[in-house]
Amino acid sequence: MEYKYLKTRREKSTLWVEIKNPPVNFLTVAMLEELFDMVKQVSRDDSVRVFILTGGIEDIYIMHFSIPELLTLSTDNKKLLLNLFVKSKITGAIFKYVTTYTNWLMDCFRWYETLMLKIAKIMSGYSSSLYLWFIMQRVYFAIERLNKITIAAINGNCNGGGTELSACFDFRLMVGDKGFTLGQPEVLINIVPGGGSSQKLPRLIGRAKALEFMLRGNQLNAQEAQRIGLITGFFDKSEFKTRVQEFADLMSKRPMTAVDAIKKCVHDGMETTLRHGLSIEMEQSIRCLDTEDTINAMQAYIRYLDEHVNSIDRQKLTTEELNQVVQETVRHMEEGKLYNFKH
Repeated sequence: MEYKYLKTRREKSTLWVEIKNPPVNFLTVAMLEELFDMVKQVSRDDSVRVFILTGGIEDIYIMHFSIPELLTLSTDNKKLLLNLFVKSKITGAIFKYVTTYTNWLMDCFRWYETLMLKIAKIMSGYSSSLYLWFIMQRVYFAIERLNKITIAAINGNCNGGGTELSACFDFRLMVGDKGFTLGQPEVLINIVPGGGSSQKLPRLIGRAKALEFMLRGNQLNAQEAQRIGLITGFFDKSEFKTRVQEFADLMSKRPMTAVDAIKKCVHDGMETTLRHGLSIEMEQSIRCLDTEDTINAMQAYIRYLDEHVNSIDRQKLTTEELNQVVQETVRHMEEGKLYNFKH
């Protein structure tokens, strides 16, 4: 697939993707289609360990979703009688369970996902409603579940659909010295954040803060966004790409089996009970312990402990010296020295 809105570049084992739709990066269905294809390709590329999405326009990450495309839903919903379905509790419940079950089947079977998206796209010639929501949900699920480290490098202003898109990433890093802001202002035009924020933000920053953010529709600067946990951190614009790449280089040293397993534990576990979540954790632990990389890393760690920790005389070490031993051990692990991998 040739990309009109996406531009890529490799930096070691990191794939940078710039998203560009002049003049201010309004998000569209066509852009989501490209991003969906890109993420699927990245999931199959073992040479990519970190996936970064950033804005391809100066000082803009994503302005928000295209309002003209959203406005067509007002008419297109009626063509499928969706407006009537949601007016009754019974038919509304049927609608919710059918769409939930459809998404579940798309999670289980890739061929079914492909089929449903094709059908919805064909139907979009008559009504765009189902295709817009399904492609948006599937893109966001794909990013959230991607078997790589993912980073939203927010290099400018970000609103609405851009904020929703960034919430799907493992980390959100932002330019913090130019007055850029993040917002979820849908309430101001009498709609809900329909790209997932009503569900993702409470899980990300807590119910109270999410409600405040969405109901006020106000803008948050980088400092405020970090304080409530909406972003991971921020850097000055002059060093932004360098600092993000440094962070990506560090995270690229994480073993991919464990990365994928931890993400499955967190995302799948948040959607179920604690008991079932612990079963998911057990499943993924068994999966990790069944890999050669895990065995080699544990054996390397045992050798390191024998050489640098088990051999020390605790009685001769001060508290400060003991702390230094611990910190050196952790640093050795953080730098990925327990196993071998290639950029």
